[in-house]
Amino acid sequence: MVPALLALAAVSSSAVGLDGYVVPGVETGEVLMTVHVWGEVRSPGTVQIPVGSDLVAALSAAGGPTGSADLGGVRVVYDSGPDTEYDLDDYLDGEGAPVPVLTQGATVYVPQSSTAWWKDTIDFAYKIIVAVNLVWILAKQ
Repeated sequence: MVPALLALAAVSSSAVGLDGYVVPGVETGEVLMTVHVWGEVRSPGTVQIPVGSDLVAALSAAGGPTGSADLGGVRVVYDSGPDTEYDLDDYLDGEGAPVPVLTQGATVYVPQSSTAWWKDTIDFAYKIIVAVNLVWILAKQ
C-alpha cells in the first residue's frame, strides 16, 4: 500500500489541502497559503507564500512595490479580524513595528502615493497641451 501512495505523490506536483493550503511537491516539504496582493505592486493578484510568512514576503511574491507606491499606508485585510494599516516605510527605516504575519486568504492593498497622482495628472495635462499645440500649428498652415 505504501509504494502506491509514494507513486501517487511522485506523479502529483501539488495537492490542495484543507482551507486552501497547498502542499507542493513532496521534495520541498513546504506548505503554502494563498494571499491576495493588490494596488501598486508589479504583479497584482493572488500569490502563494509559505505558511507563517509576513507582509514583506507577500509583496516580494507580487514582484515588489512600484515606484508610485505609498508604503506608509499598506492595508492588510484578514478574513476574520480587524483590518490593519501598516507603515512599511518606518519598518524599512528601522523604526517601525514588526511586520505583520499573514494568514490564509489575507488581502494586502498598497495604495498609490499622492505625489504619484499629481505627477500623472501633470503628465496628462502636458500631453493635452502638446496635442492642442500640434493641432493649432497644423491649422495655421
